[in-house]
Amino acid sequence: MIEIIKKLKSKNRNDLAKLLVGCKSGIEETDQYGSYWNKFISAFVIYAPTQSYQQLQKLSKSDVGAILQSVLELHQKSEELEIGFLNFKLLPYEDTRNENREIAYSWLDRAKNKLEDGKQSLAKWRYAEAISSFQECVEFSLKAISLLLLDKYPRDHKFDEKEFKEVLDNIPESLSNLEFHKLYLYSRFWGDFYTVAKYGFENFGIGAEKLFGKEEAELAQKHADKCYFTANQLKVYLENPW
Repeated sequence: MIEIIKKLKSKNRNDLAKLLVGCKSGIEETDQYGSYWNKFISAFVIYAPTQSYQQLQKLSKSDVGAILQSVLELHQKSEELEIGFLNFKLLPYEDTRNENREIAYSWLDRAKNKLEDGKQSLAKWRYAEAISSFQECVEFSLKAISLLLLDKYPRDHKFDEKEFKEVLDNIPESLSNLEFHKLYLYSRFWGDFYTVAKYGFENFGIGAEKLFGKEEAELAQKHADKCYFTANQLKVYLENPW
């Protein structure tokens, strides 16, 4: 949907582009024969939240045609896919999606708070406490990203490769310069310190304050800054794709 929104904006149809923000899309094959032998025409389906759906249903034929034209420019006719028309449907599980978005926004607020907590601890030379806060910032940021993109998130303190690969597969092309793949590295690295930064090596009788210094805390801050910034950029982008 994001590419269609961008296409409409490039044609100065911001009114239509705005209607599609928050929508999902899919392809449905019909039983109508298309241009190729024994091939069928497909419908491009736009799943819209209730308010947007009601407005889409009222569009003129020319406005529907403008959306369809943008779809066709992005999905050109071939033997594999021939789109013939648009369908508008209600977005499934809309309430759940709205709840997930609000949870993600809450986690981003908590990530920001943890980032600030970490900076304050770092300024007071409480390095282990700073790292603990920065680690939580990383965790909240990545879980918010997953919830915004996939409507789900891992229940433990870090992602496995399969889980984060699904996140990467859904990153908008316009945000590829933000290097989301590096966030996975930060998540794995600092996730290993989750318990140690809080409790130290209890079996050795070594507290966390003796394990971490300024250098480690400053590195943790750098990584937490990037995670929060990237997650917030995704939030802003999904609200207003450019």
